[in-house]
Amino acid sequence: MKVEILGCSGSVMQGYNTTSILLNRETLIDAGSVSSVLSEDAVCTIRHILITHAHIDHIKELPFILDTLFSSSAHGVVIWASRPTLEALTRNVFNGMIWPEIRDLNARKDVITFSEVPPGEFVIGGFRVTGHPVDHIPGSLCYEVSQGGSTVIFSGDTGFDSALFDLALSRGPGLKAFFVDVSFPDRMEKIARLSRHLTPLLLKQGIDGRMDPSTRIIAYHIKPKYLDEVVAELPPNVAYIVGGEVFEF
Repeated sequence: MKVEILGCSGSVMQGYNTTSILLNRETLIDAGSVSSVLSEDAVCTIRHILITHAHIDHIKELPFILDTLFSSSAHGVVIWASRPTLEALTRNVFNGMIWPEIRDLNARKDVITFSEVPPGEFVIGGFRVTGHPVDHIPGSLCYEVSQGGSTVIFSGDTGFDSALFDLALSRGPGLKAFFVDVSFPDRMEKIARLSRHLTPLLLKQGIDGRMDPSTRIIAYHIKPKYLDEVVAELPPNVAYIVGGEVFEF
């Protein structure tokens, strides 16, 4: 499984892109930074887009991805999300005012499909994928993605969610990486809890030394303004990313 970090920051600043993670060139997790990072040819290889939730930093380049695909001879693309997220996209983005409605875009060329993430495991792009609810806004999902004997979990935005940590811990050594939201430094725990994000201390409490030592724990969605503080406070077994990294699992 090739994992390319196109963007992973919790807000936009010069040199920092919001969340988009590309898997094996064809499957995308979130659409915060894609068309501004990838070439047109690379965008046209994307076949599936998994949206964790409807906040703007996770969807802001989705219209431009679809515009590139619609304007090319590329294949269609399936956008996967929870029902509340799909409804938010339809009502607030693809509504004929902010951006054309999907039915209008597909009237001449059937390119775009909105699909609700089903309960349990489903298969896309050679991956086995499961969406799990997390504690952020209604409809928020983390994604558990498996290929061969490797599993990776991408938390999306999340507050302190025991079910998420229990999920990661239950996967044992088969879990190769756990990408987890750590947006704020410890001094901002109150804001983190109100906005349903994590701090280094909350992450430490969640994993509580129980994670299999072979699993790579990787903090992302760090607010660039607080990057140095967050990095200094991360537990020693937790790495972090800022964008541009490439992993093989």
